[in-house]
Amino acid sequence: MGQDDQNTPFLTDARSYETFSRMSNEQRVPLMTDNVEKDVAKSDRIYPDIEDGEFDSESSSESESLDLHRNPHQTSDLGTLMHLLKGNIGTGLLGLPWAIKHAGIVVGPILLILMAVICVHCMQVLVKCSKHFCRKLGIPSLDYGRVMYYSVQYGPNAKLQRYASNAKTIVNIFLMITQLGFCCVYFVFMAQNIRQVVASHVDNPDSVPGDRTFMGLIAIPIVLLVFIRKLSVLAWFSLSANIATLVSLVIIFGYVFKGGLEVADSVELAAAPSQVPMFFGTAIYAFEGIGVVLPLENSMRNPQRFPVIVYGGMTIVSSLYLSIGVIGYLKYGTEICGSITLNLPNDPLADACKILYSFVVFMGYLLQFYVPFQILDSWIRQRRNPRVYDASLRVLAVCGTCACAVAIPNIGDYIALIGAFSSSFLALIFPPIIEMMTFHSKAGQAVYETLPAQDQETLIRSQSLQRAAPSETKQGLSCWTVAKNAFILIFGIAGFVAGTIVAVQSIVHDLQNHDSNEKCSGGTGGSPNVTTPFATLNTTAPFEGTTLSTLLLGRP
Repeated sequence: MGQDDQNTPFLTDARSYETFSRMSNEQRVPLMTDNVEKDVAKSDRIYPDIEDGEFDSESSSESESLDLHRNPHQTSDLGTLMHLLKGNIGTGLLGLPWAIKHAGIVVGPILLILMAVICVHCMQVLVKCSKHFCRKLGIPSLDYGRVMYYSVQYGPNAKLQRYASNAKTIVNIFLMITQLGFCCVYFVFMAQNIRQVVASHVDNPDSVPGDRTFMGLIAIPIVLLVFIRKLSVLAWFSLSANIATLVSLVIIFGYVFKGGLEVADSVELAAAPSQVPMFFGTAIYAFEGIGVVLPLENSMRNPQRFPVIVYGGMTIVSSLYLSIGVIGYLKYGTEICGSITLNLPNDPLADACKILYSFVVFMGYLLQFYVPFQILDSWIRQRRNPRVYDASLRVLAVCGTCACAVAIPNIGDYIALIGAFSSSFLALIFPPIIEMMTFHSKAGQAVYETLPAQDQETLIRSQSLQRAAPSETKQGLSCWTVAKNAFILIFGIAGFVAGTIVAVQSIVHDLQNHDSNEKCSGGTGGSPNVTTPFATLNTTAPFEGTTLSTLLLGRP
């Protein structure tokens, strides 16, 4: 990393993210350097000549990314904040008490704070790398996959550069799996909560159709609304959903603190280490906004304000995560369900909360659905009948997520699996890799040395390519940055492996013992005390099996 990069503070100044400088008539042009004033002074040569295939073999199919002027009708700061909150406050928030159950009331909050710091930092890293390539290449915006593409293409290893397109494809696949996985969880959440409300208002709850039937019914209105393609339109949905979220959370807190917070006898200080991977999957799932960070920044009217929105919004989100996770587990103990709403009593106010939050999740489905189709947009445009392809894929995607939800109806298991398998890559593993590839010492020199002699002379004369490649005076990444990225990578890979194995084992276990009449399945019966298949392993963790009531009150 160069001298300027090494002196960059952890909370990077908002100016360093500005991709465009203000010009006359409210026009904005892309930055070629890291300084707004310098680029304004050089405005006569601010636009580099970018030929098809010069930087990205797929650029010609994504011409909208090479448009050097952003659409003037972009998302406002408030709209972006609403999207960011909605992208992170979903079913993952309500599943955090279930996550704390798998770590303990002492270990769980500590790990949750650690994961919040890491995830928000990785969001910042991703945006920083995106803006770096936007400045150097003179393009207005990049998505997650293209950031990975350029980090590999201009990375330090010449042998890896040929696989830049594959790296982009891998990121896009994980993005699609994650976002569509969220949509699967949303189906389960809505179906179980709505079914529980219906069952509480009929004389014979056993006559109510199962949650899988409700999933099929919910798919009908979703199919109609997924054809909304503009974030500016969805901002109004996000605003209404955030209001419903606030009301729902007030109701949930009201029930938790009703008559004072009564701590359940089964609350444990620390769970068995074998259960912590389930906590990891559920907690990393909760930070589900990593996939919408770049699309939101790309759609902003004032992108230089995005860092403030990220830090402010994620502070609100993390505070909510910690509070709902801790008090939810303290209230219900090991009886907690995959969503705390399923533990609420069957009365009108609780039913209103479940319906409101189902509306929130419904709106969240539309926002999460936006990302995979933004990825597929360039491919769809190349088809002979793009409108038909687009419509067909949207319907098939909704039906596919509904079918997956039907196959695995336990919301807690689904959250843990999606979080451990795919969210860990997007939120923890890919960002440090991208940062190391982007700001590695003499990354551009590797590209230069692979060119034929006649092209090297062209490269020297090309200002755009010189800017695209980091300077040869770069001193490499600092020891702190390397150590930090190594820690995040190890943490993410360990969580991915252990979390995925335990989540799959738990899914198999719960499918063999599934009872649709249980409260945690959307019924009105009792809440099962679900444990992971590895919970019986012998461990020597401190305080394992010690309940909070035993430690504080001395009662068994």
